[in-house]
Order: sequence, then structure tokens, then C-alpha cells
Amino acid sequence: MLAIAGGAAVLALVALVTMTAWPTSRTPAPPPAERVAGPRAAGNVASTAAGALGPPVLANSDGVPPATLPGSLEGTDADGAVAADATGHLIITIELRRLFDHFLAASGEEPIASMRGRIIAVLRARLPAVAAAEAIAILDRYLAYRDAARALVPRSPDPVAGLDQVHDLRARLFSPAVVQAFFADEEATTYAALARRGVLADTTLPDAERERRLAELDARIPAAVREARVAATAPLDELNREATLRAAGASDQQIAAARTAALGAGAADRLAELDRAHAAWDARLALFRAARAAVLADPRLDDAERRRRVADLLARSFSPAEQIRVETLDRLSSGSAAH
Repeated sequence: MLAIAGGAAVLALVALVTMTAWPTSRTPAPPPAERVAGPRAAGNVASTAAGALGPPVLANSDGVPPATLPGSLEGTDADGAVAADATGHLIITIELRRLFDHFLAASGEEPIASMRGRIIAVLRARLPAVAAAEAIAILDRYLAYRDAARALVPRSPDPVAGLDQVHDLRARLFSPAVVQAFFADEEATTYAALARRGVLADTTLPDAERERRLAELDARIPAAVREARVAATAPLDELNREATLRAAGASDQQIAAARTAALGAGAADRLAELDRAHAAWDARLALFRAARAAVLADPRLDDAERRRRVADLLARSFSPAEQIRVETLDRLSSGSAAH
């Protein structure tokens, strides 16, 4: 997960923690006890951030965003199902960070003030006034945190020490509720990944001990992260199982039954449709290659005529996008044959 070495440790970790693209799956909201404790807490946190880093840039503070969206946001809906509790105070969950990161993905395309204005406009549209004010205070600390994280100077080449620096920065700038909601799962996953890398690199460990330690580390990863990972890798895992079944002589009906049992009927149907599309493509490609081989082998044609006929055959057999795919496959095949 992390390839970190030497003085680049903190920089790589900062890139990870400040530019994370969050998955679309939603994390359940924590209980109301984790909400901001009213305007006093919001003010205290804002002053903590300002005291530690100096006041963040708050241009466009009225929250009126520019009319034109940057290219990276066109056609998208703002992530983050932010909510308030029954008393009108903000409930702090990872959804709030997802909302921030959705608009901050346009960094480099428009000024920070414009991105801040877009976020504030959405917060005010989705939340009651008190909760919106609390969320804006957290937003300003988040912007200050991103700047401070990028400016961190590594104290050690050890990546774990680098992550500790980032954790300490978060603890200084945010309340425990925000640190837990915004960063806890990410930190647990990253610490486990770093430890896992160390276990895998330890050549002195017996296989059984290595497997035991890896299983221990996997158990530390938050359940939501493990579930997302399993969901993301399930189709690939199923394809690997199918390859084993086919090698053992399994029929198409047995493969279909195995898919349904592993992934459910809907996913099995989608994979079957993908199989049909691949088979149709393979058949078209085979017909084209056979016809091309016949043209290239025709002794009555000179080189110029062969090239013309092959180009005509390619244009008649495939769309422009497919032609690029065919040419890429041909180059890959030629490269493999050369080796």
C-alpha cells in the first residue's frame, strides 16, 4: 500500500491523508454523543486552529460560490450526507469529510476561496443554522490542517514515525470526535499496512508465524474497510476460482451455479453478460486476423496493396475505438513474441 523510504516518509503519508478519494459506500453515523457540543465547542476549535497555524484564508466568506463549475466537478453530485441532531447541532461523521473532499478535488483548478464558498453553500442548504456554523468552523480547521500537513518536516525516515507526526497534528487541531470520525479508520488501516509490510519483509519468520501475524494485523483493520475491500476484490477472486474450476473440467452450468452462490444472482448475470461480450469480441478478432493473414499471404498483391486492403478490412470490421484496441493487442502480441 505504501512505498515509503527515507525522508519522503511524511510527504508520502501527507499525500495519502490529504488527497484521499473516499469510496462511495457510506459509513453509518455515530451516535449523537459524538456531535459537536454546540457553538462554544465550534468556537474553541476554530481558535485552536488559528492559534496553532495562524488564521486560514477565509476569502469569499459569504459562502457564495462561482457560477461556473471546474471541470473535475462537472456532472457530479456533492458527496456527504451531512446531518444535524434533534437539537439542531451537527452530527460529526465521515460524511462531512467526504463533502469537503468532494469540492477540494478541484484544487489547482480554482482558488481555495472558491472551493470554500461552494462547500459553505452546500452546508447552509443542507443543515440548520447552528449545525452549518459548526460545520464551517470544522471546514476552516480542515483547510488549515491540509496546509500544515503539506508543510510537515520529517523527523525520521521511519514511515510509522511519519504517520505519528500526522496523527499528532490532527490531535492538536481537531476535537477527539472529529479525529475519530475523519481519520480513525484511515489511520488504523495505514498502521496495519505498514506493520504488514514489516512482517512480509522479515525473512526470519517461519511460514506459520508469518501467517498468524498477518491474520492478527488484518483483524485490526476496521470492519467497514475490510467489507469494502472484500466487495472490491470479490469479482477477481471469483474469476480466479472459476479458472480453477474450468481447469478441473467444470461445465458452464457449474460455473454459473458457483457464481450465483458466491456473488448473488444479479452479479452472476452481469458476469455472464460480460462473458458473452468477451466471447463475441474474441470471435470478431479471430475472424479479422484470419482474413488479414489471407491478405498478407496473397502472392498476387504487392506491399502497398496489402497495406491498403488490411486498412480497409480493419475499418470495416471495427469502430474507431475498437481499431485502437486491435492495434494495441497486436503490439502486445508482437512484443510477447519478440521475447
